[in-house]
Amino acid sequence: MTFFSAHAQPVPVSVLSAGVTPQQNIPDHIDPRTRLSGNWGGMRNRLLAWGIDIRISDTNELWSTPVGGAQASSNYIGSTAVEMVTDLHVLTGLPLGTFDISAMEIRGRPFSNTPLYVFNQTSNIEADDNGRLYELWYSQKFMGERLAFRIGKLDLGHDFMVSSVGLNFLNASFSWPIMPDNDLYDQGPVSPVATPAIRLRYTLSPHWNFLFAAADDNPVGGPFINAKDPWNQNRDPGGTRFSFSTGALFFGEVQYRRTLYGRQGTYKLGGYLDTGRFPDQSDFNKSHETNWAIYGIADQTLQHFGRITELDAFVRGNWTAETDRNQIVYAVDGGFALKGAFGRADDVLGLGAGLGAASPCLAWADRRAGLPGQGTEYHLELTYQAQVTPWMIIQPDIQGIVAPSGGVRDSKGERVRNEATFGLHGNVTF
Repeated sequence: MTFFSAHAQPVPVSVLSAGVTPQQNIPDHIDPRTRLSGNWGGMRNRLLAWGIDIRISDTNELWSTPVGGAQASSNYIGSTAVEMVTDLHVLTGLPLGTFDISAMEIRGRPFSNTPLYVFNQTSNIEADDNGRLYELWYSQKFMGERLAFRIGKLDLGHDFMVSSVGLNFLNASFSWPIMPDNDLYDQGPVSPVATPAIRLRYTLSPHWNFLFAAADDNPVGGPFINAKDPWNQNRDPGGTRFSFSTGALFFGEVQYRRTLYGRQGTYKLGGYLDTGRFPDQSDFNKSHETNWAIYGIADQTLQHFGRITELDAFVRGNWTAETDRNQIVYAVDGGFALKGAFGRADDVLGLGAGLGAASPCLAWADRRAGLPGQGTEYHLELTYQAQVTPWMIIQPDIQGIVAPSGGVRDSKGERVRNEATFGLHGNVTF
């Protein structure tokens, strides 16, 4: 028995606000060199004076898998993101917070489910071809900005389970982990399917942050398993549906930051609890109530080399004991990122690897059906992020997948082979 989940598409934090409020992130003026379209004849600076920041980013990728998978394939995918952030205090003079609205246009054909048959997406912009509302929220700070409150349609992947070093990679597993991507409704509360939620962030000191969120666990209201539309995104192609029919999803995370010997580190512990119902991995006609998982993340600077170059590393682990209702029961990933590679201040050279282990209940059901039992998938990525101009990034990428989806058969009944995938990513800030 083989169960393929859809895969989430976290938007890179360099594209949208990534959970940073405009009070922290809206610049005083626009440097026209950092935007392809410049300063719009001074209009952007005038908007900033009113507290309005408009951000536009376009991403295009070419991918080829000449070796492995169900068959050789070449694919194009792309995404355009538009966001308007408004500081209502600056705009109105009243003691108000921040309003944010964003949308995205997604194009190209997803290819990670077939013909690659992998647990998670090859690219973190891969999604169904739609134009949709993304985030819509209001944020306010209290207690001398120690407490930040946010409510609306949120992408919780900006705040929870995220490694800042992992975001340098293109494989979606390094941004949004394999476990929630396969184990939660709609692949979890990440783009392009944001969810109605409330998020709180309390800053105790420069070293300690505490985060909590309560959200709807199934914003499109679809079934957990949808054979006709496995990604469930086409059930709500415009991103305007708000469903509260399944259950509640709670996230909590503790963050600790520390600088030792001039090397900064950030360490996170967290978990999630979902009150909805989840299909049994050995019999999809049965279901179980509630689900949970815990995780830990470490981002650490290892060494500085001169003025602009440093070596950073990350490691992240996810685990759950609920093997009867989760496709993935544990996952580990990690990697290294050399910032300022080859003397270029804004370039990044990265090497990452990870694994995701299928539930023994699912493997038992596969063997009972006469199929190979799903085991562990391993992924590896080598990438180079080149800042060609202040407004354009080009990123060649090589990925390898060993035992796709833990060793499954394709639609023809043949075992999916190990894969080598080559990609070229380009991002332009307008």
